Amino acid sequence: MTPPSTPIDAHDAVARRPRIATPLNLLIVLASVFVAVVWLITLQRIAFEREQALAAEMEANSSLAIAFEQQVFRALKAAEQVAAFVREQYRRQGKGIDLRRWVEEGVIREEMFTIVSVVDEQGDIVSSSQNTGPVNYADREFFTAQRDARIDQLFINQPVLGRVSGRWLIPMSLRIERDDGSFAGVVVMAVRPEDVTRFFQQVDLGPQGLLELAGLDGVIRARKIGARSEFGLGAESLAWFQRQKLQGADDFHDSGEAFDGVARIVSYRTMSGYPLMITVATAYDEEMATTLQRRSTYLMAAVGVTLVVMLFVGLLALMLVRQRAATDALQGSEALFRATFHQAAMGIAHISPEGRILRVNEKFARMLGRPTEALQGANIFDLSDAEVAAAARSFLSEQLVSEARALSPEIEKTYRREDGSLIWVCEASSVVRNRQGLPEFLVLVTQDITERKHLEARLCHDAEHDALTGLANRVRFHQRLDQALESVRDQQQLCAVLYIDLDGFKEINDRHGHTAGDSLLQMAARRLEGCVRSTDTVARFGGDEFGIVLGNLHGSQDCETVALKVLDVLAKPFDLDGSMVRISASVGAALFPLHGEGGQDLLKRADQAMYAAKHAGKNRFHRADG
Repeated sequence: MTPPSTPIDAHDAVARRPRIATPLNLLIVLASVFVAVVWLITLQRIAFEREQALAAEMEANSSLAIAFEQQVFRALKAAEQVAAFVREQYRRQGKGIDLRRWVEEGVIREEMFTIVSVVDEQGDIVSSSQNTGPVNYADREFFTAQRDARIDQLFINQPVLGRVSGRWLIPMSLRIERDDGSFAGVVVMAVRPEDVTRFFQQVDLGPQGLLELAGLDGVIRARKIGARSEFGLGAESLAWFQRQKLQGADDFHDSGEAFDGVARIVSYRTMSGYPLMITVATAYDEEMATTLQRRSTYLMAAVGVTLVVMLFVGLLALMLVRQRAATDALQGSEALFRATFHQAAMGIAHISPEGRILRVNEKFARMLGRPTEALQGANIFDLSDAEVAAAARSFLSEQLVSEARALSPEIEKTYRREDGSLIWVCEASSVVRNRQGLPEFLVLVTQDITERKHLEARLCHDAEHDALTGLANRVRFHQRLDQALESVRDQQQLCAVLYIDLDGFKEINDRHGHTAGDSLLQMAARRLEGCVRSTDTVARFGGDEFGIVLGNLHGSQDCETVALKVLDVLAKPFDLDGSMVRISASVGAALFPLHGEGGQDLLKRADQAMYAAKHAGKNRFHRADG
């Protein structure tokens, strides 16, 4: 018979409820704290990556703005030089100056200027590089500005519709004065707005990227947005134009509300010495796409963690471990830096047909690191090393006897600076002839391309070498293999290919992380280099696979000796930040001509031999059959 319940039983049941609820409440609190921490970390990570990517893009755009500024600055200085030269000749020759002949003969060779003209004090064209007919510029801003000005400075006009060309152009003028300082006219030249933004074609700013040259008067000289070109528009309402009034250079994130609705990362600079400002901008969504995609991934991960915690509170500890592991596995964003663009200084030198320097400008002297006075009267060929001087002498001799005048030929050469350093230049030459057609002197236009040469050397190296280990890559490996085969065919010797795969690398990489794995690959690469001669080639194919080209072998035992040495050095312990780890290697080999006549055949046979070594138990060497 069941005893009746007593009040004590009810009291005990009520008393047990808090003891059961307390752990659950604690677990819920811990879960809530955990979820809050997850969201805090996620949001902080999103904010950090956005700031890092935004800062990197601003830095890249700032570098592009500097490069564009230098390009425009060089173009304006070239315009000033041409205008100053034409002005000086006009002062000497008067209205008899023949600009069309100068262009034909290459005295004036700036191709970006569509027309160069001399205009007298009434605004009439005295001489022009094109057939203009009677044209008066007295009402043009570039004429009135120079007429009223009292300083010798290049004036850059707003884009106007040319009266000679019928096209929209940006006129630039320089004041001409008489000896008494009175106004005597202007030298005017024009450039097409689209030529100003050619820089856009050299860099990838994206479909919504913006490149702009605007005057501080609030009028845009030239603008490029993707494939669209604009000019002559007002700039007063633009955010970067408003900001430049407060500071000359800045980088910021613009929402695009005052322009075209496209948010952009903007970098602008006010040009020194000219009332102009340079603006480079890239679309925020395009440049931050990777970061925004990771943001969505992070948010989805955080939502997933929250749902899992809510549904499976009992697995909170496990989920915490997984979340921490996932957080540790996140990789920082890498900023894509846009190539530094080629910085070139331009110099002009007049030399006699024998090579004696008649005159140089300041740019040329600074480029060579020598005073102008020291260059005057010196021989141009003495400024280069003997071999370069001989080639330059032959090049200039060909120009003196050539009758071609359409384009100025160019040569890339080196000069030896006064401090002993070498400078690479791209040098264009044109011959100035007298009325009898005899060479009177040569004009050398020199541009510094040292940085470009260094960049080409670095790119050439990177194209043939593995970025992680510094070893030759697969492309370089095949080149060296072909060279080795060609050599041994002539000398009737042996050549061998070793194919190496690291045993146990994946487990170490998974256990210690990718950074440790990369360090292990680098140390393995150095050990492999120590196993061969300087004439042999060690390459990394990718992952944990390596290859070796052994040329000029006396016998097959030489190949086996190297393979066994490889097995020995790779079997020794590796120190990964205090953790000693061990790996081994499976090595396959193929010999020429025993296992094939071509590089592809040898590599395939060596690969098959490597797999045979791996299947036989790893940490061993196997030579191809046959």
